[in-house]
Amino acid sequence: MTLLLGRDTVTLYSPGVLDDHGWRTPTDLAYWHGTGNLQLQPGVSDPRADRGGGHGPHGPARDLTGTLYLPADALPAEGSTALIRDRLFVLSQVRMVIDPVTDDGIGCWCATTTSIDTWPDGGAPRDEETVSG
Repeated sequence: MTLLLGRDTVTLYSPGVLDDHGWRTPTDLAYWHGTGNLQLQPGVSDPRADRGGGHGPHGPARDLTGTLYLPADALPAEGSTALIRDRLFVLSQVRMVIDPVTDDGIGCWCATTTSIDTWPDGGAPRDEETVSG
């Protein structure tokens, strides 16, 4: 069996300062550009439309969430922002995953991603800068 994963162009931006609520604000400082893989989740639904986001039991929640896989040289940081598929995502739960079977240094970075399109500033994508990677 062969498993094929899609290739996504990813640009990583450094984490910004904390806002009044403890969230990292996006910056324009790109530090890595390369290929990764974004696996989006189906989303969260809540039957309490008035308090649960207004989408009802059969619609996805308002923010896209998923897992981003990156090569070892990407060095993502907690609170970084990633531009993927013309959308901005904030990274959390950043971790390195090493293949326990081969133990030969094969591994990749994984991070939980959450879209920021619905944030108050709209999460407008930035113009990509030229970065190494």
